Amino acid sequence: MNDFYKLPKVLQWLLALLLLVSGFFPALALIELGYTHPIAYLLVIFYVPIGQFSFTPFFTLLGVYKYYSPMLLGYTPSDSQIDLHSGGSFDYLFVMRKYKSGIEMRNRVLLFQLEGLKKIIQLIEDKAVPESVNIVGTSYFFSNRTVQRIGFELIEPSLFYRINLFVNFLDLLWMYSLAQGKWAIPKVWQAKKAQITGQKLVENKGHLEALYDKLNSKIAAGSTN
Repeated sequence: MNDFYKLPKVLQWLLALLLLVSGFFPALALIELGYTHPIAYLLVIFYVPIGQFSFTPFFTLLGVYKYYSPMLLGYTPSDSQIDLHSGGSFDYLFVMRKYKSGIEMRNRVLLFQLEGLKKIIQLIEDKAVPESVNIVGTSYFFSNRTVQRIGFELIEPSLFYRINLFVNFLDLLWMYSLAQGKWAIPKVWQAKKAQITGQKLVENKGHLEALYDKLNSKIAAGSTN
């Protein structure tokens, strides 16, 4: 769990509101500059990391973001669709800072993401989420083979998905590089859209748990060396 959300609820809201307000000032400055110099709107790619970090706790407390594990969340999830995303910069600060950059961090991120999928399966089995729910995400972090192994279907992403990835490129760049242990460019232009129904995800529970247990054992073995 993100340590931020272990704070007293009142303090969470106060800090979230402070971050929200602070995130608005650069946005207002960018808009003001854009009135006279429209080309300045291209700077939005540099603002996005600031906005993502500043707005995350507020949106989480509002329920816009729902976390299934410390590093896997859904944007405005509903009974019809869960749009999955990996944790962002706010989560890296509070969750991943304890892990060493490189293979240790990469394995932990993957483990948290598998943990999140296990949580969704549990919610479906408990009838809190219908089996008919459509679960979607992008595959730039998982390998295509891993995504397909746990039952996801890979399709070409929409133009909106591609634009969203490129707009968030700076955030993706530094987080991906940390996980790789070196400067590395995430191949967002090769990313596929991964989707699966709740029913099919439950049917692939055994494959997912086997992958989770294998990775967990690998991490445990590494920590004892």
